[in-house]
Amino acid sequence: MTADAITMTNRTRAGQRRRMDTDKTGLAGMVRGVLILLAIAAGTAGTASHSAAQGAGSDVAYVEAITGRVLASAQGNPTFVDVLDVIADRTRLDLTASSQLSICHYRTGKPFTLRGPLRASVLMSGITGENGIAVDPSAGTCAAPVFSIFQGGVVYRGLEPMKANVSLQPSIKVVNRGLGSIRRVALWDGMRQNILAIFDRNMAHPTLDEGQSYVLVIERSDGSELKMTLEARAVAKTGPLIVIVR
Repeated sequence: MTADAITMTNRTRAGQRRRMDTDKTGLAGMVRGVLILLAIAAGTAGTASHSAAQGAGSDVAYVEAITGRVLASAQGNPTFVDVLDVIADRTRLDLTASSQLSICHYRTGKPFTLRGPLRASVLMSGITGENGIAVDPSAGTCAAPVFSIFQGGVVYRGLEPMKANVSLQPSIKVVNRGLGSIRRVALWDGMRQNILAIFDRNMAHPTLDEGQSYVLVIERSDGSELKMTLEARAVAKTGPLIVIVR
């Protein structure tokens, strides 16, 4: 083999080695990227958070009381509201004749009482009528809710469930925003031997004992359970506990 041929062969082999090193580097980068994405997914899916007056970023109010029928429309999805339902920003409310709706607009800390027939919009800044004029709030202030959010449908099997302090006579509502349905919601004693309350329309107003622990169990249609420990405290916030399942 001539000297020129040997030189050409060496250059070809060097170029191949550089390409292989480049491919390995790119593959390693792709693997690291996939691992990072998997770590992020593992860290966010199936987690639960607990915060006061947080909820979803677009939620601004909740229903304190209602008489008659009130239709709420948000993003083109009309539904009749119930007590402790959460109301998002830019939700339109249609109150039928003789109906009345009491709302805690916790973003502003103001209560509102609406009487039908009326069409109004709930906004981040307050409530406006159909004519665009702001509705005056009622006197006083209202208690902000405490939100607990199950993100991704976490399943607790032998793990320590999340906890929340509640008043001795709390109002508790479970809001299902997940894909699956909820079969039953029940409040048990701390040892999970006796059921203290079966939730009606995913809502309950139990009477609890100071210093005692209770277990809120959300049974899903797929057989899984979401658990939350409630600690009864006389000094706890008086706002409702709203548990959102996503």
